[in-house]
Amino acid sequence: MELTVYSNNRLREGCALWDVSADMADPMLNYLVYGYEPGSCFTAVLANDFAGAITKSHPTNTVNSFKSLVGWISDYFPREAHGNYATVKEWCARSAEDRRAVLEQHRLIYTAKEETWLVIKGEKTQEPVLY
Repeated sequence: MELTVYSNNRLREGCALWDVSADMADPMLNYLVYGYEPGSCFTAVLANDFAGAITKSHPTNTVNSFKSLVGWISDYFPREAHGNYATVKEWCARSAEDRRAVLEQHRLIYTAKEETWLVIKGEKTQEPVLY
């Protein structure tokens, strides 16, 4: 699925509000949009496996960074994308169209029609959120 800068910015609003670093946000956004497996640590986070997340975590990850990540997931991610290992595996197996429909339904991205209108109207955009 290809996203315009409008949907990309909308998707990144939540990670900016929760102050999630790019090291954590990028794999999670690739998981949501493209169905890429986010790695063992982040898969454990998505599956609500605290012990697995901590034991598989990079040494530079902090408790505060995990708090931000979990807050962002809890507030923004669709229930279809997190909760347990089976749910994470199912999300990765979904088609791009199916993932897009869920993200649109949860207003995490614009619909293709909305994106087209924003492009045609030449709506001003901010640069993507930088971390």
